[in-house]
Amino acid sequence: MTQPALQEDWTETRNMDNMVQYYKVELLSLRKGEKIVSNIPSGTRKMLQASGVIRRFGSKFELTEQGNQLLQTC
Repeated sequence: MTQPALQEDWTETRNMDNMVQYYKVELLSLRKGEKIVSNIPSGTRKMLQASGVIRRFGSKFELTEQGNQLLQTC
């Protein structure tokens, strides 16, 4: 039986993996300097930013090191 805190961490990690997989094409387009604002909803962008997958760079978003690693494993 898992502890509630461990279960919650696993759930959050799994949800983030699913989100990265779902938006993989859009996130990969950040490497080319494209914009994701029209493709990824605002709430999802905020969650990706809070999780450290993307970061805001001026008026654009860019992948973080963690984001690049997640995309390589998907």
